[in-house]
Amino acid sequence: MNSPDLNFFGVRLKLARKMAGMSLQDLADKVNNIITKQSLNKYETGQMNPSSEVLLVLSKVLKVKPDFFLKKTSLDFGPISFRKSASLLKKDEDSIVERVRYYIERFSEIENILGIEARFENPLKDIQVNNYEDAEKAAESLRECWELGVNPIPNIIEMLELKGVRILLIDNVDQFDGLAVYTELGIPIVAINIKDKSSERIRFTILHELAHLLLIFGDVVNQDSKLIEKLCHFFASCFLIPRKMLIKMIGGDHRNYIDIKELVSIKEYYGISIRAIVHRLMEIGVITQNYYQRWMIYMSRTYGPKQEPGNYIGLEKQNYFEQLINRALAEGLISLNKAASLLDTNIYELRKGTDDVR
Repeated sequence: MNSPDLNFFGVRLKLARKMAGMSLQDLADKVNNIITKQSLNKYETGQMNPSSEVLLVLSKVLKVKPDFFLKKTSLDFGPISFRKSASLLKKDEDSIVERVRYYIERFSEIENILGIEARFENPLKDIQVNNYEDAEKAAESLRECWELGVNPIPNIIEMLELKGVRILLIDNVDQFDGLAVYTELGIPIVAINIKDKSSERIRFTILHELAHLLLIFGDVVNQDSKLIEKLCHFFASCFLIPRKMLIKMIGGDHRNYIDIKELVSIKEYYGISIRAIVHRLMEIGVITQNYYQRWMIYMSRTYGPKQEPGNYIGLEKQNYFEQLINRALAEGLISLNKAASLLDTNIYELRKGTDDVR
């Protein structure tokens, strides 16, 4: 997004408004027309500059700090891969995108303060994916390139953040599954909806969105959006549990009958849902498609459309961003006030977590 020269406030106001999911009229209504729709439009287009009083009013209504409007840059995104329901309103879609942009701007700011140069190179750029076999090869290659071995990954989010992928978790938007996008500098971003999602589904969805960023599809696949989704699903499953480990845990490359307890054990160890495990077993030929269908019917009738037995106790949590801010605080590079701004919280909340160590 290239902002017009000198109209920094207008660009930032539009971003904050979209982040809040408001139209110009919505915003005018929120401030009881103290600032008219026409004035707001003039601010955004650079025809007028706001007074300090107006800036404070807008800051309060849009729930951003006043210095949000004073930043002179805005981050550009490449094409966005968006998985959403058709019922998701355009303003809500815009809000999600701008919330992602705001988070990544703050992430980039703390990296700049610490002198960290964000870089990312796609480890799978030389692998073309045309089928399920290629998707599995890509998943295995990524584990090998990142030296992850074949064991379970306890925290997918932390692992990806340390590899240079930025993750944002959103928990208050319906009709939205996830999005994947690169910044103008080539940094990959994954944002997903975690509302009412189990840990294993969160893990799977993050990897599905990652697949949209990393997998290089052939020309035929690129013309089939449904096949792309299936291949991204398969990639996520293969990455979570490598084939040889799945076959080892299930006891062979062909099974006529599987007990639910076997699947619960795999789920609780590798952090992948039973439905995803059974689907994978069908895709690699361990069970027949007919047996897979019987399993799906059994799961729905016994546990409902989304629930299933077993309890994966792994915790998917974002740590890296906060760690960078704590490091900058410890090194005296930022103040508590600045840390609160970067964390999008207030200084009183931040002090609760710092009083014990200072």
